[in-house]
This record gives sequence, C-alpha cells and structure tokens, in this order.
Amino acid sequence: MLDTNSHLTPPGVVVVAITHEDKPYLARLSPFLKGVPSRVFVGRIDTLAEFIIKLRQAGVKHIITSRQDLLDKLIPLPNSRKKPSIDNYAGSIIPYDEFEILIINPLRQLVTKTYGEFITRRYISKIVSPKNWRQTSKFDWKLVTNQAEFEEAYDYLANTDLIGTDIETIRWHAAINCVGYCGLRLSSSESMTYVIPVNSVEAVHWMREINSLKVSKVLQNGKYDINYFLRYSAPLTAYYFDTTNMLHAWYSELPKDLGSVASLFIRDSMYWKDLAQTNDKMEYYKYNALDCWGTVEAAAAWLLEAPDWARKNYTMKFPQVAPAIMCEMRGLKRDMTSLNMVAQASEDKQEELLSELRIAVGHAGFNPSSPKQVKNLMIALGDRNAKSTSEKDLVEWGTKHPLNEYFAERILEYRGERKLSTTYLTRGDKAKEFGGRILFALNPHGTDTGRYASKEHHFWCGLQIQNIPKGSDVKATIVADDGFKLWEADYAQAEDRGVAYKSGDANLLGIFASGKDSHSYKASMFFGIPYEEISPDTRQLGKRINHGANYNMGDTILLETMGSRAVRKAQRLLELPARYSLKEVCKHLLFLYERAFPMVKSQYYASIKKDVRITSMLVGDTGWTRYCFGDPSKNKPALNAYVAHVTQSLNAMLLDRAFLAVFKELAFNPNFKLGAQIHDSILFQTREGHDHLAERVKELMTFPVMITDCKGVEREMTIPVDLTELGRTWKGK
Repeated sequence: MLDTNSHLTPPGVVVVAITHEDKPYLARLSPFLKGVPSRVFVGRIDTLAEFIIKLRQAGVKHIITSRQDLLDKLIPLPNSRKKPSIDNYAGSIIPYDEFEILIINPLRQLVTKTYGEFITRRYISKIVSPKNWRQTSKFDWKLVTNQAEFEEAYDYLANTDLIGTDIETIRWHAAINCVGYCGLRLSSSESMTYVIPVNSVEAVHWMREINSLKVSKVLQNGKYDINYFLRYSAPLTAYYFDTTNMLHAWYSELPKDLGSVASLFIRDSMYWKDLAQTNDKMEYYKYNALDCWGTVEAAAAWLLEAPDWARKNYTMKFPQVAPAIMCEMRGLKRDMTSLNMVAQASEDKQEELLSELRIAVGHAGFNPSSPKQVKNLMIALGDRNAKSTSEKDLVEWGTKHPLNEYFAERILEYRGERKLSTTYLTRGDKAKEFGGRILFALNPHGTDTGRYASKEHHFWCGLQIQNIPKGSDVKATIVADDGFKLWEADYAQAEDRGVAYKSGDANLLGIFASGKDSHSYKASMFFGIPYEEISPDTRQLGKRINHGANYNMGDTILLETMGSRAVRKAQRLLELPARYSLKEVCKHLLFLYERAFPMVKSQYYASIKKDVRITSMLVGDTGWTRYCFGDPSKNKPALNAYVAHVTQSLNAMLLDRAFLAVFKELAFNPNFKLGAQIHDSILFQTREGHDHLAERVKELMTFPVMITDCKGVEREMTIPVDLTELGRTWKGK
C-alpha cells in the first residue's frame, strides 16, 4: 500500500503507456486527463529498469498503463502461477520507488463495455484529481495466537467505529481456516487488522467473542461468512453493512467482487488476491487481513459518497439478507430413493437419444457433446460456414433444412438431459447433498434488476435452486420434512401485469380487468381461436410469444426461446404459407403482439429511452432506482435490458416486501418453514394441520401498489396470488 499522504502530491507530466491495439481509442481518453500534460508511449519495453530510468530523467512520476508486458514486469509471479491479469489489477496504483503506476483496462473497453468510460474516468482521477479521494488509513496487521494478543485485539476493536470482517475457508470441508477483523476509527482515519488462525477451540472462542461486539460490522458478500460463522456457533452481531450490496444499490451493472469494489472506492488500493495462491502462511494471513482492510475502507468511502437514492436502495434491499441466510442454512430435504429413480431415468433417456443419433449419423462413436464432431456434422450437411455448436447456432442451423432441424433438436435434447443429469441428479462421489439436504445460496444482489439470483451453497455443495428445468422430475426428488407439507405462493402473471400497468395499453389493461386468464386470452387474440377453446398447448404458445414480445426479442432470439417445434405449430395454427422460414414465422408472431398492444413498443419504450437519456436512471414505483450505463436509443441490448428491468424490478421489490413480511411474522413459528424465493413465488412448508399459515402467506403477499404509466396516469395494482398445496414433493400432487 502507498503512504497515505501520497495522494496529496499533484501530478506533473503523466505518461500513458499503451499498446498498438489501444491507439484507435486514444482520443476517447484525453477528456479524462483534464488538461494535465501527458505523453503517449507505445514503444518496446525491454526491461523495467531501463523504462523507469528514462521516465526519471524526464521528471515523470505518474504512469497510466493498459500494457500486459509492463504489468508482468511490475508484478512478477512465480512460474507456477498464471500471469497477473490486467482485468484484476485495473484501478490499482502500483508503487515503484517514487513512481505511481496506475493500471487501466485495455482502451477498447471504452466502447465494448457500457460502463467502460465511467470506470476508466474514475480510475484516471486517482492521478489527475487525487484530492477528490478519501484519505485511507495505513494498512497494518497483527496475528492473534495467544490470550494476550487476543485481549489486545478485542480492546482495540471494541473502541472502533466500524469493523471489516472476512474469513478464509478450506474448500470441501466447510471449515474456517482463519478469520480477520479490521477496526477503523473514522475521526482519526486509523486502523489495525487482526487475523486469528482458527486451529483450536481457543481460537473459536476468540472468534465468538469478537463477533459478539456491538460495533457495526461490514463484510463483502457476507452471507458466505455468516453461513460459516453459524456452523461454528459464532453468530455475528451488528452486521449492518455489506460492500456487495452497497455497490449494487448504487451501480448495479458494475462488477461486485472485492477487488473491483476496492479499486472503485479506494485510491491507494492495489489488487492483492494473488497473495492467496501461496504456501507461505504469513502471506496467506496477510491476504486475509487485506480483505478486511479493503472491505472496511470501501464501505467508509461509500458512506461518504453515495447519493440519497443509493442509500434508499440499500435500506430497501439489505434487509433481504436475513431471510436469505435462513433459507440457505435450512435447505430442502432430498428423497434419495426418488433421486436414484429419476437419475436412472435421465441416464436411460440419454442412452436412447445417443443410440438414435448414432444410427442416424451412421457412426457408432458419434458424441453429441463433442463440439468438433457436431461441427463436422453441420459441415457435412451443407453448412461450411458453421461457426460454433452453441445452442444459438444449432437452432439457426436447424432452420435451414428439415434434416438439420431433426439433428439440432435431438442434439440439444441430449445435451439438456446430460446437463440435467450432471447438474441436478448427481450421485456417489459427485453427490450434492449436505446431510441429506439440498442447500443453495440466495443472492438479493444477484441481478441488475434487484431480483434474487441463486447458485450452489457456500459449503461447496447443493444446487442453483431457481433454475431447475421445468417439466423435469428433479423437483420430485425435493420433499417436505417429516410432518410437514410443501406449498408455493406465486404472483399470478406478475410481469405481464407490470407491462400492462406501466405501458397503460388499453387492450392489455382490459385483459386483466376481464378476470380471464391473460395467457389464454392473448392466445385467443393471436390465433383467432375462441377463448373457451384454447388448449393448454396453445396457451403455452401464446405465453411464449407474449414473453418474447414483452422484452423486445427479435425473431432469432424468439426462435431460440420457443424452439422450432413450437414455432412450426404456431405456423400451422395460423395457416401461414409453408414457404415461410422459421424466422419469418417468428417475425409474424411478434407482429401479432405489436398489432394487439400498440402502446408497448411505441410510447412505453419511448418513455424508457427518454428517462435514461435525460437522467441515466430508471426510478421504479417502489422507489428502487437503477443507474444506467447503456444507451437504449442506440443499443438494442441496452434497450432490452432496461425494458425488462422496469417490470422485473417492480415485481422483485413487491416480492421482497412480501418475503420480508412473511419472514418477520411466520419464519420463527415452529409450525412453519420458509423455503426460498423462486422468481415470482415463495416456497415454504407448514406442519400438518396448520394450513391456515399458508393462507396467511397469501394474505401477506396481497396488497395494492400505485403504478404510474408512461403517460403519467396513476392506477392501483394488486397482483393476485396463486396458492398451491404441493404436498410431499415440490413437483406437486
């Protein structure tokens, strides 16, 4: 770390060392230098010493660089490791003698990343405008290995304003290797970090004592640490701040790992994660200490800089961490007999598909999972320009001929079954259960819209609980606890209602006013079939068309989403000409939506573009605000993202409100078990004979909210709740 007074030194001439690939983007960099004299260097660097001597002779003390070769020379790692990454070190100031060397991303990111200019400008301000950055405390740390050292650490930490906490764990053992605490005194800008190797009962006791201090704690993605603390019966008191959630509340589109957070908020930060890859214990403990220091300093900077709307976002979203932790630690029970049956059925299906494909290809060794073999098949069937064997490209390939379509469908079906088997139905050495239960992580900060995301559990086991494929039997392996039954309370067509109320489209609003099923109603409109005659399959077709059109999909993405079989079925229902390609059919399907609901892609989309153009923000009816780096007027992916955000964020915040209400009132009732937030629903269990608690969940989820449409008209919206008694298994009765 640099001396804390270094940022008071004004910059002189700044050397910008770039690559030849960066030169086309150099003009975009000059506004960030704010008139500071600069020189561009694109030449060869044979040795670091030679390069530095030349700069010293020229009186240069500040260097901004995107060059990998210079970073390699500044941070020489042992041969056993990878080279230091520019992306990792971007935003780092590397001290070298009297020099400050700032690492930035390759300049092409100024145009390839929506936030590229923002990040680069902020990093360069570390050199150009150092006084605008908060002065950090000097990094210092100590190891705690005996009672006297613990007492010193406890006394110091007890008299600080904010404690940054972090653990290092032993993978696959769900065990803590060491725990660090950085106490920061804001008035004097001083800190000290203490690291406790958790290798004895005494060390666990020290950890429990410090965790119980009433000083406010801050963590980086702290649910990970909290899960481990709870396993050690060391609950953390006063966990009020989390840098992941704090950054999400301000700039949800930015990367949120600690290295990125630190580089964004700490001028003197230097990427330290490479220290973790060491056999030197002291280096490893120092790495833990730096995590604590970086966390607490980033939080202090956020508290000084964050605007009011970001603070409001944080107070809305951070309370979700508590119910998420409860769900993560409880998990869901798995029936091993059912698992074996479902897993075997999936394996049998794979064998059936594999046999069919091998016979059709005429090769006993054909492997649908092999990109090389599948690409050769694509070429053999006439596509000599085949780029890849991704799902998108296979779907595209399948549109060119019925034979291609046959192979594309079966290859994708085989891959889907294989993924199901290897991701959700593993057994033996690859089993995902922890004590007979499926654990998972729920991340309230996991998406730009504010909707929950999920992944495997922090103990290196379990499943991504939200993306279990529909129609599979995986949910049949998830069962209620003894004496309980499973329920799911789902907001009915929540996003669809959001589009109706936010767009103010009269036809969409009329559908919901009718009290009829919206997807069946729309299918009736699209296909010209009486509402009463809409079959479940036709309803599903209408639902897919509606979903694609709601979020501004093009014909290619709609085809990929619906699948060729569904598109062909829609073609037959509409009696479209047989000469139409699948893409042409999809284009017609999207037209049907636009014709039925003209406000959506006209005034509604225009209002979103206008808000982002004028304010760079989208402010929801719940108060949640998103800062937008993209330009929806010029960039279709950005428009798609912001169109999706408006309704997804609305529903996410409403579900959050309900989820928190259920947690506060019911989660500690012995006859109730909170399960998870799943997209637009809440999964939970009630003890046999306590069905009234399920009805209470429905009541807590049902409330009105005022929605203002794109024309400024305000309406009251209440999303109805479908309460389903699933019974013994998540798949239902």
